[in-house]
Order: sequence, then structure tokens, then C-alpha cells
Amino acid sequence: MDSNYGKTIAKIRVEKNIPVQELLTGICGRTAYSNFVKGKNSTSIDTFMKLLDKLHVSFTEFQYISNDFEINEEQKFINDLQNCISVGDIEGLSELLKRVINNCYIYEDNDKYVHLACITELTINKLKNESLNQEAKKIIMKYLIECETWTHYEIMIFNNAMFIFSADQIRAFQTKVVHNIERYQSLRVYGNESFRVLLNILMIFIDNKAYKDIRITGGLIDNYQLKEDMLFEKNLKLYFSGVINLIEGRDVRGLEEIQKALNIFKMLNAKNYEKNLKRYIEYIIKKYDLEIKL
Repeated sequence: MDSNYGKTIAKIRVEKNIPVQELLTGICGRTAYSNFVKGKNSTSIDTFMKLLDKLHVSFTEFQYISNDFEINEEQKFINDLQNCISVGDIEGLSELLKRVINNCYIYEDNDKYVHLACITELTINKLKNESLNQEAKKIIMKYLIECETWTHYEIMIFNNAMFIFSADQIRAFQTKVVHNIERYQSLRVYGNESFRVLLNILMIFIDNKAYKDIRITGGLIDNYQLKEDMLFEKNLKLYFSGVINLIEGRDVRGLEEIQKALNIFKMLNAKNYEKNLKRYIEYIIKKYDLEIKL
């Protein structure tokens, strides 16, 4: 257990103005608590979770507080990765690759950094239109194929490396993905990732003109329950509803939905998203030979 956890427990207790005895009653003694908050001794998981429960703090929130109110390193890396991808920043991706490779040497026994390095390397290959690094591809594919039950971590890897898989492979993975989405959909911290993976799967099927799969995945997206404050995701949902309508010949409705979504992105000053989605719809019109003018 992280040596800072005790200090964070003490910090939360003080800031919530909860007396020590009130916090410890029925959980542990003062001496054990004192040694824990001073970093002298660890504590059991059971005791730790009981302390969190008494403080009315979830473990996810606790980690955020313990990390000085910043997201963890893994999530920060993924955010930086996705930001670089959205603007095609190959130089930024190269810097991320150096950073994560350095972590591979520091944390030799942690394959998380190996996976992140592989994803970054493969993404650079894709943006440069190079052949994919076969060793990196093998590592990611082997890990996901051999992992029988996926958690959020596997979904994150799959979502950011989906382009290395064929449509048939994605189809084979879809059961695991949907099962994971059903389990994590109501957990706000993972909601965005679950929704994005559906959109990425849809884009793969659209690219392969897999009409049946487009309809099935479109239905999953349509039924996805987004929280009221997830306005960005709701707008993406509207946009891809328009794309599917265009593909299926409902031109008027499709164009209305797409234009409405693009106007909202413009209003939100999401210039990169607006630009990329305009480019994407131009690609769809050309790929499907649609007689449509934007």
C-alpha cells in the first residue's frame, strides 16, 4: 500500500472535522492508526476500506485526492495521447513515446508501460502511413486475445489500438466489449471510454461497409444511456446517427443531424473536432458514392 495513503486519510479526516475516535470506533486502535498516518506501518485492505467508508469517500476519489487532485499518470498519458492524435501531432507522440519508454526501464516488472509504448509506437506508424511495428502489434494482440475477461484496462488498450485489428477480429471481440460496457456504463469515471469504444467500432465497420454490423453497433450506441452532463458525447451520438442515416439512404434526416452536431461543436469552440468530423463526412460521401452536397 502506498506510504502516502495514511497521510491522505489523516488529511481528509481533518478537513472534514471528524474526531479521531469517531473515525476509529469499531475499526482499529489509535496506535495502529497513528503508525499508519505517519507512514511507519501499512494497514489491511479491510481496515483501509472501512476508514474510507467512514469518511464517505470512494477509492477513486481517494486516489484523486492522494495525487494532489490530479488524474493518475496512466490516464494523463492516455489523455495526452488522444490529444496528439486529434491534431495529428507526430512530434508530440514521439515525446510521449520517449516518456513511456523511460518508464519501461524504471518499472521493469510493470507491463502497463510496455502496452502504452506499443500503442504509441503503432499510432505513430499509422499517422506516418508506415508499416505497423510487428513486435508492438504482436504484444497488444497476444495480450488481448489471451485475456479471457476484460476490465476497463483492456477496453482502454483495445480502444486506442483498434486500428491494428481486422473487422473480423473486432467482431470476435465485440461480445467482450459489450459485456464490459454493460458493467461499467453507470460508473461515470469510465463512461466516456465505454462510449468511445462503441464509436470506434462503428467507424471500423463503416470503413469496411459491413452494413449489418453498422446497424447492430448503431443500435448499441442509440441505446447507450448517457448522463445528463455528457453533452459532448451526446453531440457525437447525434453526429453518428446522421452518418448512419446517410449510409442507409435517409439523406435529409442524416444531413440535418450532422449539420446540427457540427454547429454545436462550433459553438463549443471545439475546432479540431469540427474540422475532423467535416473531413470524415466528406470521406463517407466519397466512399459510399453518395450524391450529396454539404
